[in-house]
Amino acid sequence: MKSKALLRSNLALGYSLARSVHFTMQQMSLPLIERLLSSRHDKKPNLVKKHLQKSAQELYQLLRKDSDNISRGIYPVEVLKPESLSKHALRYPKILVDGFSISKRRNEREAHEFNHEAREYMRDVPEYYQRNFHYQSGGYLTKKSAELYEHQVEILFSGAADAMRRLIIPLAKEVLPGDGEGLHFLEVGAGTGRLSRFMKLAFPKAKITLLDLSEPYLKKAQENLAEFTRMDFVQGAAEQLPFRDKQFDFVYSCFLFHELPLEVRRQVLEESLRTLKPGGYLGFVDSVQKQDAKDLEWALEQFPVDFHEPFYKNYSLTPMEDLIAQAGFVSTGHDQGFFSKAILAQKPFSA
Repeated sequence: MKSKALLRSNLALGYSLARSVHFTMQQMSLPLIERLLSSRHDKKPNLVKKHLQKSAQELYQLLRKDSDNISRGIYPVEVLKPESLSKHALRYPKILVDGFSISKRRNEREAHEFNHEAREYMRDVPEYYQRNFHYQSGGYLTKKSAELYEHQVEILFSGAADAMRRLIIPLAKEVLPGDGEGLHFLEVGAGTGRLSRFMKLAFPKAKITLLDLSEPYLKKAQENLAEFTRMDFVQGAAEQLPFRDKQFDFVYSCFLFHELPLEVRRQVLEESLRTLKPGGYLGFVDSVQKQDAKDLEWALEQFPVDFHEPFYKNYSLTPMEDLIAQAGFVSTGHDQGFFSKAILAQKPFSA
């Protein structure tokens, strides 16, 4: 049995490493776009070279951990199922073309450029959301942005984004064992539904509600998760949840908090506490913070320089563990991998 588990783990790791190489090669092609657009040269290549070895080690350790989780049955090997090659291949040229617009905005520090489609949604979202996060075209408010987003994030993290998302699942499995029967989960800031796909595979009988501010992203999530049952999709803000008190067993998110102002972060935690049942759990994956990894401080400083992330500096300096405790949660679990960390906390039974 041990030999079979080891074989499964090694096969999963081999696939994940090959996938990482693939996205890294795509990542290396994107700076060529910026060079074609502008003669500007910064120090980022030297910075990347200086820290390349440490980043590669962190990446490998994350993929190794992810593969071991598959071999141990924490989540099934289906989490590695690739999309069709034709869809992937046809999308990449669009990402290259979109790279011209992203590079132009980055060079000009223009973070409020929106087309007609995006502007139609502007009136329905809060001010902090009305920007081109990462300088991406349309921000989070266009169908095109929703189509490209997951691919772009995988390029950014050299094919490790999915493994980073899955860091929260083993923590959840420790306190919510089984297939999720009788449980109701909520993902806030669900985007295109990537984490909820993995959560559904790990907890196939759970009911999962996905909430997001962006109508185009929520529609993309419905499309991506059409194969699953007991999945609901609700448009709304994480800081003003349209749900009753004590409704959910587990509220989770991914890459959400670093894109929120401090006060909104606090509101999201308060709303999560309100809508959780007594004894329910809060879980999330997000960027590491300054206190988590001193040898990654260079990345925490460089990230908001290269990408439009106006709230990231405050996020990196304000430990989420402190905000969770202030909101009334009790921390129960923590994990870390590559540039991300996962935290699990419980709502007291007396709350």
